[in-house]
Amino acid sequence: MTVAYGRGDLRTLGPGDAVPDDCVVAFYLDDLRRRVSVVRVHDHLYAFDDLCPCGDNPPCPLSGGRLTGTTIMCQCHGSQFDITTGSVLRGPARTSLRTYQASDIDGSIRIRA
Repeated sequence: MTVAYGRGDLRTLGPGDAVPDDCVVAFYLDDLRRRVSVVRVHDHLYAFDDLCPCGDNPPCPLSGGRLTGTTIMCQCHGSQFDITTGSVLRGPARTSLRTYQASDIDGSIRIRA
């Protein structure tokens, strides 16, 4: 999806309905050259780096992994992360995910990145 910029350091990623409950949707931030996943769980939005820090080349996209509640599992090697904090819950990954503040403002998904 194409990313537009909002006011200040908030970035508009897309319409609020682009991320349904319990789904992971990846967006690309062109200027930062970074993939970010957005998840809606119980009507709350979470955003985090989409590429797993497991060290694989090419990196594994977490947007293709399995979401269970607020835990995302990497499809490549099974690393698990808490999407609310980015913390590693189970390796082999050792590095936490970068997380971003995410909101649904006036019907648009916005993150602070």
